[in-house]
Amino acid sequence: MNLSDITPIISNAYGLAQEWVFSSIVGPLLYQLDLMSWAEDAFDGIDWFLFGCIQVFLIIVVLRVWERFDPAEKQERFAKASRADVLYTLFHRLGIFHGLIFVTLSGFFFQIDSVLHDFRFDRLNVENWWPGVTSIPVVSFLLYLILLDFVDYLYHRASHAFNWWWQLHALHHSQTVMTAWSDNRNHVLDDVIRASVMAFFALLFGVSPGQFIALVALSQFIQSWQHANINVHLGPAKYVLISPLYHRMHHAVGYGHEAQGKPGVLGGCNFGILFPWWDMAFKTAIFPKVAYPTGVRNLTVSHNILTQQWQGLVQAFRELLPK
Repeated sequence: MNLSDITPIISNAYGLAQEWVFSSIVGPLLYQLDLMSWAEDAFDGIDWFLFGCIQVFLIIVVLRVWERFDPAEKQERFAKASRADVLYTLFHRLGIFHGLIFVTLSGFFFQIDSVLHDFRFDRLNVENWWPGVTSIPVVSFLLYLILLDFVDYLYHRASHAFNWWWQLHALHHSQTVMTAWSDNRNHVLDDVIRASVMAFFALLFGVSPGQFIALVALSQFIQSWQHANINVHLGPAKYVLISPLYHRMHHAVGYGHEAQGKPGVLGGCNFGILFPWWDMAFKTAIFPKVAYPTGVRNLTVSHNILTQQWQGLVQAFRELLPK
């Protein structure tokens, strides 16, 4: 059996799973709540859930097993500090977070779409850049991935540049026991801002909704791999894709979020999300050969999710007050 035979089987199985979830769970629920007008959007939203289930399965079966056989550092099997990260991951990957964002901001983005149309704004649709080449689905997908990754790099740099914003983002850096679950350990306000920014630029670039879901899902899983406790630096390929060792440097105490030689002063290195090119271009890249301890100097956070969120919000608000 070759790849061309396997692909239709996977596609059909995915379609059947999507139909079953809608007809058995989502559809009846919408009917009971008198929300059948949302049926089409809800059916599309099942993609977030199914892609999330695939990601969670791969994290457990592939990444967590990989961590046991080739760890970057010795860790407790299931440290107490990591348990909240699992809940963060389930909340983000199984479509709960993105579903809430969609419901909350769908009207706003519809208005933006109307404004762009009224101003006759020509989106960046890469499919039209080189007909016959960039119109190939795989090529356009990769180009959109690169464009959105650059936006994400700039967003990430910004979250390290302003003290109030850093107080939110510091939750992500506070983990001293990094694992494949650690990527979604974020303050929800920071997540809302980031999701809004990425959705806006995806709209601006002309990314289709289905393509956007696939782009986010692929990016998320790669980031789970980058946060995993595995000793991988990729060799020469480290200049093509960010490795776990490269990203761990971004989380390293005294390196990833502080200006070198100036403890406590915002700065850092290795801000890239998927590709190291932006760090290399803006001279923020460091390619380490060893794994450093992770965390934030003089910062200890609760293991309770609600307390973590409250602490970040309070600290961010204090930074906005006049000194």
